Amino acid sequence: MMLYAGCREKAPPAGITVLLEAPPDTLDDRFALTAHGQRLAQLISPGLLTFDDASAPVPQLAESFHDVSPTVVEFILRPGLTFHDGTALTAEDVKATYDSLRDPKLGSPKRERYEPLERVEVVDARTVRFHLKRPYAPLLAELSAAILPSERAGPEGIEAQATHPVGAGPFRFESWPDEEHLTLVPFPGWHGGTPALSRLTFRVVRDETTRVLELLKGRADLVVNAVSPAVLPTLREAPHLRVVTKPGTGFTYVGLNLREGPLADVRVRQALCHLIDVRPLVEHKLHGLAEPASSMLPREHWAFTATPACGYSPEEAARLLDAAGYPDPDGPGGQPRLTFTFKTSTDRFRRAVALVLKEQLAQGGVAIEVRALEFGTFFEDVRKGRFELFTLKWAAVMEPDLLRGAFHSGNIPGPENHWGGFNRGALKDPALDRVLDAATQAPREERRALYARAQEELDAQLPVIPLWHEASVAVVSSRLADFVPSAHGLLTPLAKAREIGRAP
Repeated sequence: MMLYAGCREKAPPAGITVLLEAPPDTLDDRFALTAHGQRLAQLISPGLLTFDDASAPVPQLAESFHDVSPTVVEFILRPGLTFHDGTALTAEDVKATYDSLRDPKLGSPKRERYEPLERVEVVDARTVRFHLKRPYAPLLAELSAAILPSERAGPEGIEAQATHPVGAGPFRFESWPDEEHLTLVPFPGWHGGTPALSRLTFRVVRDETTRVLELLKGRADLVVNAVSPAVLPTLREAPHLRVVTKPGTGFTYVGLNLREGPLADVRVRQALCHLIDVRPLVEHKLHGLAEPASSMLPREHWAFTATPACGYSPEEAARLLDAAGYPDPDGPGGQPRLTFTFKTSTDRFRRAVALVLKEQLAQGGVAIEVRALEFGTFFEDVRKGRFELFTLKWAAVMEPDLLRGAFHSGNIPGPENHWGGFNRGALKDPALDRVLDAATQAPREERRALYARAQEELDAQLPVIPLWHEASVAVVSSRLADFVPSAHGLLTPLAKAREIGRAP
């Protein structure tokens, strides 16, 4: 009580203030690689479809969609769609957007996702067809990309769309004076009706303690998945705040660099996994707001398969390290068998997790030097393979083809793909590649069986060590009503939320 008593501001700022722990990398969805960049882009420039909490595709700018044939998908746009500049959104804009994503001159890091797409056909102003080179099951996930005005879609529109974006979403861009502040305002022409929020102000507050104090003082109205579970009891006590949770699809893991050194040996990777006990982390650090993970896919996902997983076993870890040629040099508590650098962000919770992992690994003779870096520096190191161990979180896991993005040898980061590949640990497994490739062309039930095989192979290879799937947690002020968090941590529920004092 003493922490927040009497510290609320008497006159909070107009509109709703949302706190972010890091700035977006861009507001152009074609180039956005960070969760914040993608989520803010969705508010401004949505796509033809989106995904509900069960990861099922649902229409967004599209009114409907259906398969014309195994290699043709047709979308019908909602009638009367307009961009924020007042121009009509037509099938020509859809075609221009996807042509740009596939254009090597544009250089989108997402370009390879559209390799199966042969051409985009404009049937009429509201009808567009996607013609594929071959059946491609994950297509719908790739057709959620932001739709841009055709004049913005080409290379000449990159700078404008990145800094002053135009879309057809519920909120339009107002200002981005610096990387710490971004303001959006409601768009009266949105197909879902004018949002009931007078203004959205996004503020970047990198320090968690400051984020918590801003919430307690009434200077912020919403934080989504950016406060650690340890502070939630204090926030729940504040009369002007509420904590809303939902089972989430975010996936936290330990990344491993397989390129060279001890981590190139699967026995070492397995040993590290056997030394990590996720249960006390979930219970004490996450206060139960997570489920231990054995796969990138959450347990509720239609393609999830239970695998043996490594399990906590210091004895098995010791056996594996001995077999790999890293015996204990002088017995328990003495010199380590191995030493690694472990990179994480400066976020207090993530740093605390790293320190617990350090302690657990030390019990098995593996020494860890934790390096906490500012997020931008940390993420750049991860993207470019400058790490031994790191911990990160996939913000949301929906389309199971993400397994191909994360573990296929064709997705190892490098200059040729602008460092955009997600196989950051550089796993090379031809058999796994074949399974993941086959899953892109199979019917749903066959895909389920193929993804089961993929998860079993990943369980054996351990290119990453699964930790947990975190719940989606929103801290909401009494000034923001009707906000229901997304299982995927999206910000799109703001379009249906209401600002107290405004008519519904």
